[in-house]
Amino acid sequence: MKKFAFFIMLAVMTACTPQKLVIVQVADAQLGFMGGERAKTEGPELADDLTYEVEYLKKAIEVINDIKPDAVVFTGDQVHRAKKDAQWDTFIETISAIDKSVTCLHIPGNHDLIIKKNKIVDSSDYKKRFPEDRFIYKNKGVTLVGINSNLIKYNDSLETAQTEWIRKAITKENEDEVTILFSHHPFFLNDIAEEDGYFQIQQAKRQAYFDLFTEKKVDALYAGHLHNSAEGVAVGIPVKTTTSVAYQIGDSKPSIRIITVEDGKVSDELRTL
Repeated sequence: MKKFAFFIMLAVMTACTPQKLVIVQVADAQLGFMGGERAKTEGPELADDLTYEVEYLKKAIEVINDIKPDAVVFTGDQVHRAKKDAQWDTFIETISAIDKSVTCLHIPGNHDLIIKKNKIVDSSDYKKRFPEDRFIYKNKGVTLVGINSNLIKYNDSLETAQTEWIRKAITKENEDEVTILFSHHPFFLNDIAEEDGYFQIQQAKRQAYFDLFTEKKVDALYAGHLHNSAEGVAVGIPVKTTTSVAYQIGDSKPSIRIITVEDGKVSDELRTL
C-alpha cells in the first residue's frame, strides 16, 4: 500500500513539474559567403574557401553540445551556392558533430535554391540533402513549425498548398500549448506596415498571414536572412530576426539564438560566439 501511494505521489509530482523545452536557432551559416566576397577583389581561388563559416559553425556546435537543447533549427542558407557540392558536403560533415540526442530541423533559404528573375527554378540540391522543405515538431506541449518562405517571397505556385498545410498542421489541444513558427525570410523587420525590401516578405501579403497566425494562436516567429538582428511585434506576436552564425551585414556579431519555453512562456537570448 505504501509503495502504491509512493507511485501515485510521484506521478502527481511529475505532472505538476513545469516542462522546459530548449531550442537553438542557427541562421545563415551560408558556407562560402566570405570566400565569395573576398574573391571579388582578392582572386577567384578564394571562392572555395569555407574556413570562416566552418570556424563559427563549429563554435555554435560547441555551445549546442554543451547545453544539449531539445532541438536545433537551421533557418536556411546552409550554403552560399546551391550547385557547389563541396559547400553542402562540408556543411553536412560539420553539423554531424552535433550530439545525436539533439533533433536537427532544416528549412531552405534563398541561397539553398536556384532563383532566377525572382522565381524558384531548382530546389533539387536542397532536397537531395533535406527531402522536406518544411517541418512540424511536437514535444513537451510545444509545437515548432518550419515553413519554406521562398514560396511566399517569390510567389511560387506551391504557396497556396503550403498555406493550407500551415492551417492543418497547427492544432492546439489545450490553451497551454505553445506554437513557434520559423522561416528564412522575416515577415517584417520592425513594423508590419514597413515598406517592401529585399529581406522581408511583401507588405501586401503580411496581414493575411498574421490573420492566419492569430487564428492558429502562434506565439512567436523567428527568422534569419538579414545577417543582422531585428525585432518587432504584430497583433501581440513577437517577430525576431536572428543574425548569421557567421558572416555579418551590419553591426551584429556571429551569434545563435537560444529559445526557451517554460510554463507556457517563450523567452530567448542571442548568444555571441
